[in-house]
Amino acid sequence: MKKHLFFLGKAGTIYYSWLMVLLFISLIIALEGNKAIMWPAVIIGSIFLVIAIYTFLCSYIKEEKNSLLLKLPYKKKVVLTQKPQKVASWHAFHIYHVELSKYEAVNYMIIQKKG
Repeated sequence: MKKHLFFLGKAGTIYYSWLMVLLFISLIIALEGNKAIMWPAVIIGSIFLVIAIYTFLCSYIKEEKNSLLLKLPYKKKVVLTQKPQKVASWHAFHIYHVELSKYEAVNYMIIQKKG
């Protein structure tokens, strides 16, 4: 079963910050322009939407047979050697921690209903 996720930590902060920079630049260009339709704002806004959709579709954890695959938008699929540890949960939000290697760890959040 494929579960989409939001990755957290340093990597998530940097990735989502650059994504938000595109949105804010688009909004600034749109609000500071003197035309009805500011095409640079539309183009940058559409780039933001494409990258946001790509991020959502390419950020998942998937169970296949007896292994777990982790896919992040900036990284190839990784077969997890250990099971992710649940760090915290609140209502429908569940935060997990998994170590990819000796030097790299990923925290991610999954939104799922109970049951």
